[in-house]
Amino acid sequence: MGRRDRGIDEDGMNGLNIRLLVGMTLRNPAQAARAILDVDYPLGVRWALAVLVVSLAAILASLTAALVTVPVDGEPRPYGWIVDQPLILAGLQMAAVVLSAGLMAGVGRMFGGDGTFEDALILVVWIEAVLLLVQLAQIVLLPIMPGLGALLGLAAAGMFFYLTVQFTKVLHGFRSGFKVFLGMVAAMFAFAFLLSFVAAAFGLLPEVPA
Repeated sequence: MGRRDRGIDEDGMNGLNIRLLVGMTLRNPAQAARAILDVDYPLGVRWALAVLVVSLAAILASLTAALVTVPVDGEPRPYGWIVDQPLILAGLQMAAVVLSAGLMAGVGRMFGGDGTFEDALILVVWIEAVLLLVQLAQIVLLPIMPGLGALLGLAAAGMFFYLTVQFTKVLHGFRSGFKVFLGMVAAMFAFAFLLSFVAAAFGLLPEVPA
């Protein structure tokens, strides 16, 4: 099946028309994932796109935090030191992208898949790019319709899981989305368990009142 048959415009950047790809991602994520992987971006381009996406995400996250975390009675905002420093936030988000790509590739291989980290990376980067559009809409809506803005945040979380499952299926050639979902849940529990130890070691866990 050629690229034009999948709705990809050859005149777009690197053979991909971003507007059409966004629509395809929402309508048929598996088809979008195959189109992205068919381009076969060089590894350096994949990392450059990752840096670009996390930089934009950090800026938007800082703007969102400024809208929803208003100081009360002069008290500092929770985790305000993070959202006030976009470079640190971008670094954390880059770590999250790398970790997500590692889990997408590694967990899939545990279940018999053959996807690579490099391909997982570009798929995760595209998921983050799509979520940037949701985040932009959220920033616009929060000042005028806070309730709808909050719902968009929940929708973004659901979209992340749905796209991750569909993209992981394509990456590893799986047929069952349920199998991928179970693998994701297991990986999330394992990661949360590990993260709790790291947070405790750095004193980041909240104190339990006596």
